[in-house]
Amino acid sequence: MTRRGIAAAGVALAMACTVAAPAAAEPAMWAVRDADSTIYLFGTAHAVRRDTGWKTKKIDAAMKASRQLWLEISDDLATSQATMAVILKKYGLDQTKPLSQKLTEAQRVRLAAVLKPYGMPMAQLEPMRPWLAAVTLGTLPFVKAGLDPVAGADRTLRIVAVAEKDQIHGFETPEQQIRFLADFSEAEQLAFLDSAMQEAEKGPAELTTMATAWENGDVPTLARIVTTDMKQESPLLYDKLLVARNIDWAGRIKTMLAGKGTIFVAVGVGHLVGPDSVQAQLAKSGINAVRL
Repeated sequence: MTRRGIAAAGVALAMACTVAAPAAAEPAMWAVRDADSTIYLFGTAHAVRRDTGWKTKKIDAAMKASRQLWLEISDDLATSQATMAVILKKYGLDQTKPLSQKLTEAQRVRLAAVLKPYGMPMAQLEPMRPWLAAVTLGTLPFVKAGLDPVAGADRTLRIVAVAEKDQIHGFETPEQQIRFLADFSEAEQLAFLDSAMQEAEKGPAELTTMATAWENGDVPTLARIVTTDMKQESPLLYDKLLVARNIDWAGRIKTMLAGKGTIFVAVGVGHLVGPDSVQAQLAKSGINAVRL
């Protein structure tokens, strides 16, 4: 559910945590430690290019050392899809008023133009509330960029954890994730849809850049792409989808650190870059994250 980046992220992130340049191009990973605990923080891509060899020896070693995996949600793919179908029907559909009747004439014309290159008929969005239409629209450039959610890093790491018989936990439930958007007012949802149209109009080029930056662990580029537009265009979304969740997760990671053992935390990379990242929230409690 994250979108685009923060221009000053490199400076802000350097202030929030200790950063060492990785020896080779690979996705970014950090660690927080005390005398008897290690918690790895790995920024995932929810959709990746299938030919990407992102799971390096360093990541494999961190997973093997960990007895717990913490994801945004813990459900496997089949359970998640079944659960989401029920939740989306409850919170994402409006059987009384079609989407087009909630839009101005200018918005209807723009949406039709945005959908045309992707081959999606307006009728497919008509039963959706504006927030769900925005999310649906946001997935279209990913397909054109060759990014596959089935090959997403979160799902791959979950498969590894199952094979290693690790405990798997989620910071949130599927319903919580949906309600971050579903609980917005209609005006806020329509603003989200306008923003999603703007991103879809850009096409897949920026997503391709983002995928390369993720594969290479290019934190400044990721911070710029993932959070800047979101913060500038929709401060409400930025605060609710990133900042508030980062604060919550940092608090829970702090509690984990008070225990013992090794834990692997894998959440969307947008939560681990920028001045309001999980690491920045941890730094406020005197906990420094070290780039590995």
